Amino acid sequence: MEPLREDIERAFAGLDVSGDDALLHPDCRDDVDILGFYGGLRREDMSDDQVVYNYAALTSFSARAFQYYLPRYMVWTLDNRDSIEYASESLLLALDPGTERDMLHEFRKSKFALLTKPQIDVVKRFLWQLAGHDDLGAFADTALVNYWIDRH
Repeated sequence: MEPLREDIERAFAGLDVSGDDALLHPDCRDDVDILGFYGGLRREDMSDDQVVYNYAALTSFSARAFQYYLPRYMVWTLDNRDSIEYASESLLLALDPGTERDMLHEFRKSKFALLTKPQIDVVKRFLWQLAGHDDLGAFADTALVNYWIDRH
């Protein structure tokens, strides 16, 4: 197992799956992207197919659900960075709140509210590792510049 993967799992260890009422972001009105998570789906039980099929879930998650499921999407992306599936790009877009002028900036940024320093550090390492990737690098670079590069 590569060191970054181990660090991701360590940084996000000990979190509990959110109850159904805590999955949807309070500013979202439509839960269609998170239907597969109701019933207490544990991230450890998520298959690769579930990650791919539920690529848009990160955009609708509450901060708590985002914190809980984020490592599963990060590990999938590390293992499948050359995949043609949209899950990796979707993850990187979810990690990019855009600039302060973007209409959804505060909403997107709100998902990061519960991340701890070790989690922030491992997200930054994850983005830096993908920054040089031919297909994903531009997404990782943009997320770093728009938000993560200045986080401590």
